[in-house]
Formats: sequence, C-alpha cells, structure tokens
Amino acid sequence: MISSAQALILGLILQPILAQNVTDLKDNSANCSCYVVETDNTPSYFQYHRFWDFRNVASAKSQYTVAPPAVNNSQGAGTEMTPDQEFLNSSAWNTDWGIQNWGKPSTSDFPIRMQNSPANVFILQNNSSSYASDYDTYLALRTTRLEDFQSSAEVENEQKNLMHASLRVKARVIGDPGAVAGFFTFYDDNNESDIEILTSDPKDMIRYTNQPSVDKNGNEIPQSSLNGTGLPAWDNWRTHRIDWLAKKSYWYIDGQEVANNTYSVPRKPSGLVINMWSDGGEWSGNMTIGGSAEYHIQWIELAFNTSGPVGGPGGGNRKRDEEEGILEKRKSKGCQVVCRVDGVKDVGFPEVAHVAASLAGMGAVPLVSSWALVVMMGLVSFLMGF
Repeated sequence: MISSAQALILGLILQPILAQNVTDLKDNSANCSCYVVETDNTPSYFQYHRFWDFRNVASAKSQYTVAPPAVNNSQGAGTEMTPDQEFLNSSAWNTDWGIQNWGKPSTSDFPIRMQNSPANVFILQNNSSSYASDYDTYLALRTTRLEDFQSSAEVENEQKNLMHASLRVKARVIGDPGAVAGFFTFYDDNNESDIEILTSDPKDMIRYTNQPSVDKNGNEIPQSSLNGTGLPAWDNWRTHRIDWLAKKSYWYIDGQEVANNTYSVPRKPSGLVINMWSDGGEWSGNMTIGGSAEYHIQWIELAFNTSGPVGGPGGGNRKRDEEEGILEKRKSKGCQVVCRVDGVKDVGFPEVAHVAASLAGMGAVPLVSSWALVVMMGLVSFLMGF
C-alpha cells in the first residue's frame, strides 16, 4: 500500500496522460470514472458526461451563411422539412437529438395556435459584424408569428433517464417581444425544472421555476418560481446552468449562483428540452404579426447520473458504446479518476482533479497506450521503493 504522499505524486504524474483529449468520443473524457461539480461550495459527483459543440461545424465558408426561409402562412402542419444542412442531417446530430413537430390548438387562455416546425431549427454562421474568434457557427431555434398561428421550434435530447444533473448551455436570445426561450428538464408537468427567458421581460431578468407553478384551481404557487433580476443581459452570450440535485435545484449564470429552490425538485427520470415558442398567452405574451425571435446556442454540456443502466443516448445504445470504448469504462467499480467539469482549459474537455490511490495497482486505468503503461509501471515501481 502506498502512502498519501506517494499517491499524490502518482496522481500528478498520471494526470497529463489520463486527461488527454479523446476527440473520437462524444464525452471527450474516456479516462474519467466520474465528474465533480461544485454546487453551493459542495462537490456533487456524476457518472456521465456529454458535450455538444456547434461552434465550428461548417466545412466551408459558403455553408450556413443564410438562415432558411421562415415558415409562411400556407404552411403550419409541422411537416416542413429540416433545412438541407449537412450537420442536422448527420448521425452525430440525429443520434442524440430529436427535432419536434407537434402543435397545440388555440384556447381561451392560449389564443394563438402554436406549431413546432423542423424548418425553425438550423445552423448559422457568425457574421463579420459580431465576429468572435472562439465560434464560427451556432445552433438557432426560431419562432415567428404568422396571421393564423405561431411557428415555433423545439429539440429534445434522446437521453430520457437523467436522474440529477448539471446542465449548461452557452446561449443568447434576440428578437421581438412575445416569445419564450426555454432550457429545462422534463418528465411531466409536476417534474420539470426551467430556465426561461421571456423576450417581453427586461434584458436583465430570467425566470427560474420548478413545476408545477399553478395549483389545480389555476392559482399561482408563489414558491415555484424565482425571478432573477439585475442579471447580465440575456441578449449577449451567457452560460446558463441548472444543477438538479436530490433535494434542491440551483441556477447559475456565467458561473455565479443566482437562485435555488427546495420546492418540487424533480423526482422522476427526465430528459432535456430546448425550445423557442409563443402561444399568445399571459406567460409568453402575444407577438405582433410578422415578429420573430431566435435562441442561439454555441454549446451544450451535461454531467449526469441516471435512473438505470445506460449504454448511450436513448438509454441503451450498446453498439455505439462498444464502438466508442465506453462500455468497459462503465463496468469499472468506484470512482478511480475524478474529473472536473469547471475551470478547465477547454470547455467540454474535463480535466483530472483526483486520482485514487488504488490506481497504483494499475487495475483501473482504462484506455492507456502500451508505451504509457510501461512508463507508468516503472514510475509505480519507483514510488513503491522510496
């Protein structure tokens, strides 16, 4: 058995090897056993990590330079095609995300018929007037008010069994009043945790809610929703985050906690939903005919646990995990290599925070090349000898 000092030295030696960027894996972190996130100055641990990067998906300068045409008045059944864009028609997108086409009729409370359309989800290149070196493209969700209905957008992640998570999105919202940009976990109307940006609100205000927000009589439940005010403007790029833990929900913007709530913390395995919508109701507001608003997203990151065994998005993609080399990692017991999600050099690439002393026996080091194994074995022998 090695001493704590020896374990520390070994961890420092192993870190650059274990923290290598593995770009052919979706979670960029093949050698991490679990992931640590600081929530309210307390570490929370998660078994899985995913990162979707929309910042550099154009393969040519001519790609994604013009937004697809908006849905027109003669359309409105949700049968419009996804834009003919290489990325959104790739397996990399379709394995993990589903673009929605459901709608809902108008009612007395929600007077404008709403219809989600795949035509409102697209990749767009950054224009020269707002150029920033860290992104060339972004994912866009659009909603537009027509004469007879509201054409909206929603995408759902195919991982439907999240059970506690730290979920982040780098995004901005632009456009006309009367729309809602949502980023939330969802099982049903009683198990939902929301970040909602209303384009009718002041730009320093964001709504943070655990559902249900109204009782069976339609009365508002005051403790369900917290309105963050005096926040950084949401029409600029911000990192929005929900930490859904067992007994409490936390919300962050640009790394700063802005709200927390113990009311109706979700209790059911959930999925992640992102949408841009309006229905003319009191909550969203009624967008002026011809108005439009967009939700722009650079990247999405998840650190999460699940309600049961996971082979990949959708809850059981064993074949893909075997191909990615993840399955053997999931079989390993314990949390041998703890990786941090925050404070890393490159967002989306977790870095080693701690290596368990048991790694000195080499039984828990996954996916390390043969030459590195020889070097490490020699270092272990040396450490054991002093």
